[in-house]
Amino acid sequence: MVSFAPAALREANAAAYLDLSVSKFRSLVNNGALPAPVRLADGIERWRSGDLLAILNGSADKPQSEDME
Repeated sequence: MVSFAPAALREANAAAYLDLSVSKFRSLVNNGALPAPVRLADGIERWRSGDLLAILNGSADKPQSEDME
C-alpha cells in the first residue's frame, strides 16, 4: 500500500498539524506569523503542508517587519 502526506490541508487539519487550536491558528495567519492559505477555487482554501513543515523545521522565511504592519 502506498502512503503519502497530503499536499494541502484544511484549516482545522493545518491547525492540528501545528498542535494549535483553530482560533489560535487563524489569529497567527491573520497577524502574518503563519502563511495565508492558497485559494484552489471559490470558497476552497488550503494551506500547503510544505509551508507548514518549513515552519516546524525552522527553514521558512521570516515575515518582514513591513509585512507585519
